[in-house]
Amino acid sequence: NTRGSKGASHPMRLRPTFLGAGFLLLALSGMPGFSQQNVVPDAPKPVDPSVNTPAAVQKRKWSGVVEPGETIPSLSTTSKLLFPLHEELTWTAWFPTFFSSGWEQLRDTAPRYGVDSGAYGQRLGAAAIRDLSMRTFSDGVLPALLHEDPRYYRKADGTIVHRGLYAASRVFVGQRDSGATSFNTSVILGHGMASALTMAYYPDKSSNTSTVFTTFGFSLLGEAGGDLWSEFWPDVRDKFFRRHGEQP
Repeated sequence: NTRGSKGASHPMRLRPTFLGAGFLLLALSGMPGFSQQNVVPDAPKPVDPSVNTPAAVQKRKWSGVVEPGETIPSLSTTSKLLFPLHEELTWTAWFPTFFSSGWEQLRDTAPRYGVDSGAYGQRLGAAAIRDLSMRTFSDGVLPALLHEDPRYYRKADGTIVHRGLYAASRVFVGQRDSGATSFNTSVILGHGMASALTMAYYPDKSSNTSTVFTTFGFSLLGEAGGDLWSEFWPDVRDKFFRRHGEQP
């Protein structure tokens, strides 16, 4: 559920996604008392009342990450169709696109446009289409049709390992509008559809089933990396970027 770097769609995009998640886990492991404070997997955490005010709730409607105990509006069919657009307009959404196209250019991997400056522009455009189609299918069209919620629901307590396994499993375990969990059809089918769509705009030498399956497989790993980022980034942010005077 795209989220931070949600929906990575190519092996070249996988590297920056997991590097970011890896740095987060490393930072967390070095926090004094972090593991000790979170050894009880299901220990409840206090909810800040300010997050559930009407204004805060409405503002968080379009957030890709839902905190434990947070009151958040359900997404209507129209809202789900618009959800990928809101994701595209976030300033972090384009980082994976630039990273993946740059790495593809450096290694001259699929899509194989060459290595000149014009080739980089073509790769950047292809990466943008790839990412947008992944979000459109997985976070918009399919959730609207299947009554699934495209947002990521944080666990936020428990050990690092327990939370990491939870985050990675969200690739296959999704949240329904009813609040129940089920197989994450939107992500699996959506990534498959977007990967197959690359055959329509990749150059001939990269338009083949091998590239489609490679893109699909690594896109799911990238999705897991994005969920790890969504799970642990708030801990790092609160630890190192807490506002002056704010209590831990």
